[in-house]
Formats: sequence, structure tokens, C-alpha cells
Amino acid sequence: MPTDSILRVRDATFVRGGRRILDGISWQVERGQHWCVLGPNGCGKTSLINLITGYEPATDGDIQIGDETFGNSDWREVRKSVGLVTNTLTTYIEPSEPVFHVIASGRDAKLNLWEPPSATLKKQAAGLLEAAGCSYLMKSLWGTLSQGEKQKVLICRALMARFDVLILDEPCAGLDPVAREQFLAWMTEISGWPEAASLVLVTHHVEEILPCISHVLMLREGRVMCQGEKQKWLTNQSLSALYAAPVKLSRKNGRYGLRVL
Repeated sequence: MPTDSILRVRDATFVRGGRRILDGISWQVERGQHWCVLGPNGCGKTSLINLITGYEPATDGDIQIGDETFGNSDWREVRKSVGLVTNTLTTYIEPSEPVFHVIASGRDAKLNLWEPPSATLKKQAAGLLEAAGCSYLMKSLWGTLSQGEKQKVLICRALMARFDVLILDEPCAGLDPVAREQFLAWMTEISGWPEAASLVLVTHHVEEILPCISHVLMLREGRVMCQGEKQKWLTNQSLSALYAAPVKLSRKNGRYGLRVL
């Protein structure tokens, strides 16, 4: 049966080395929603993303993207509808890889292309770099980029795919404050593009939650603590419970701040 859900996780459990990292996670992303996944270190955020993208198999439960279910579909094809930006990818890209190869590889969810991309893909890559304000990187090699430049190139790579959801796994890690704000401003712009994909932002920091984010999923010790509309759950009470410490949430011009009391 077709579904309006872009992404659906049902009772997903993940056990590795005898440790239960995720325990019965159920979560659903509908078209037009933008989510933030929050939680302390070790709560299972990155493991959940690995299950969704097929880099780790769930021990139990179901993962669906669109109408496809992990285990019943060729996930190499399904993965093409998911844009993924994560620092993990940087360890797999060869330093000598040309930037436009890195971006073009996103069309087929591959890394380190064996053959130069077509003229059409190269033109699309150049267009995305221009949109990111990084046209000057077109002739650069991956190993020469700064952390902020790498993040923007990975976003461009993700935008090459015909995706329905764009997952950003701690995309601001390693960025200085100015580079972080520039990056977040660009993500705000992308969220407003016609037929924009649903965003899933994985982060430790409420300061990175953009005004476009509509929903939050809070994970603690491998379980869902709460999930739903941002206005309902992004509160002092919920965040204090999430981080097991009293905190004070503030908001100014649509952006958040957090202070430990």
C-alpha cells in the first residue's frame, strides 16, 4: 500500500556486541515536516541514522523509506532518495578526489568515482557550488578543503540525489561560530526551495535548531523520550529530563539558546 510517509521506523531495535543501543524506536516523518533529533552522547542518534540509510541492519523492527522496506528492497537504490550529510563520509573520500567528483557521486549514492562524471553532472555540480557560494572550489581537491567547505560540498553532494529527505548528522561539528551561522543560513534557504525535501537535523545543540524545524524527536538511553511538534516538546521540562540536569531554554528571533542551571 502506498503511504504519505517519507520515512517510517517501526519498533526498531539495534544490538551490537551484546549492548542494546536502540530499543523499540518508532518514528514517522511526513512530507513537509522538518525534524530535529536531539539527545545526549550515547543515546543512539547516529545509530538510528545508520539504520535508516542501510549502513547497519536493525536487529528487529522495520525501516521504510517511501513504499520500500529495508530487507525487501535493494537499499542501494532506495538510498538514492535519501540525502545524507555526516562527518563519517569524510573518512571514506580520498584526499585526491576532485570536488566536482565528490558532488557528482551523490547522484548514484557512490563515493570515489572510477570514471569522470558526465558533462551534464559536472554542470549540475557547478550550479550547486555556485548556489552555496563556493564556485571557487570547482577545481579543488577534497583534501585541501576546510571543515566548513567540506560540509558545504557534502550538502551539494546530497542535493545531487533525487531525494525525499535530507539527513544532517551533526553538520556543524568542527565549524567555528561564523562558519556555523553561514551554514545554518544556507540550510534555512534550502528549506524554502520549491518542493524542498524534508530535513532531519541530528544535533546536541538547540542553538542549531532552525525556525523551519517543525518537529522534534528526543532520544535518551536508546529509547524515544518524546516526539512531536516543536512548540509542544521543546520546553525546559523536556530538555531537563533529556539531559538529566536543570536547564533554561531561551528564544530570540526564532532561534534557541540553552543554559545549565
